[in-house]
Amino acid sequence: MTTTQDHDLFGIILLVRKHIGVVIRMAILAIVLGGALYIVIPKKYEADTVFILKNPLYADRNNLYNNDTKFLDYAANDDDIDRLIAMASSDSLQNYVIRTMQLATVYDLDTTKPEQLVKLRKCFKSRLKIYRNEYRNVVLTYTDKDPARAAAIANLCENILEHSLREFYNGMRRNMFQSIENRIRQEDSAIAVLTDTLGTLREQYGIYDIISPARYNIMLSSMKDNGKPGYARGVELVQNIESIKDELVSDRAKHITLANQYATGTQINEMPLTQIIQSAKPPVKPRGLGLILTLIVSAALGVLFGIVYVLVANYFRTSSINSN
Repeated sequence: MTTTQDHDLFGIILLVRKHIGVVIRMAILAIVLGGALYIVIPKKYEADTVFILKNPLYADRNNLYNNDTKFLDYAANDDDIDRLIAMASSDSLQNYVIRTMQLATVYDLDTTKPEQLVKLRKCFKSRLKIYRNEYRNVVLTYTDKDPARAAAIANLCENILEHSLREFYNGMRRNMFQSIENRIRQEDSAIAVLTDTLGTLREQYGIYDIISPARYNIMLSSMKDNGKPGYARGVELVQNIESIKDELVSDRAKHITLANQYATGTQINEMPLTQIIQSAKPPVKPRGLGLILTLIVSAALGVLFGIVYVLVANYFRTSSINSN
């Protein structure tokens, strides 16, 4: 026969006190299981490297050679962080780290089999994390059973990412530099042809004055016929060719300056994009709960399970009695 007291909080407390031995046994069993699992399950160590990603715009020619006052944040923006994260999940980085650190052998996977190669890449990707913390620093972590290997892979990944990101921007600048260099070579070739043409025309018509209208600082003087046949036509030809050549020479000088600007900061040892704050070191403590906290959590779960077991058992027992 049940009473309302069995269903209120006070009744539950009395019921648990009555069967406190069951609860204690459950707690002890949970502690033993939790401790056994803590000892049996392999430990995982998480190594992290922290660095500042600098703003790549500071290496741009528009900011290096521009005297206008501009405000640029020294730290990279979220788009640059997203680009870095995308590079972290690239096949090139994964393959290089897997090959360099011999992870196929470490994780006992045969990369000659496609399904195991996919498994290895997924395993590597799940262990590698990169994000921006509240201090706007970039944190890169890697988790492994070997603390020394975890630290080595974290540092290696940071080096590869910095090199890849710098190569990304330097590659664009080098492409621009190469395009300008090609244009300069074309201008050199055209100037050489125009120089030969001008020399031939001047000797043919005896015209040695500078008569290019493109030279705005030249005072044009009156020119007299020197008696050469076709003198008037020669003046027009020399003037046209000389004007074109002057424009090409002016453009070539501007392009050389521009090419030198794009060539600045493209060497691999110039303008690094990262500043290491904390290099990854072999972690001392494994990832997750420690032994003491594991035992405490196991005991709490054991007590909770014991209380639930007592309540459920009492419910079925009273239900059976009432039905009879």
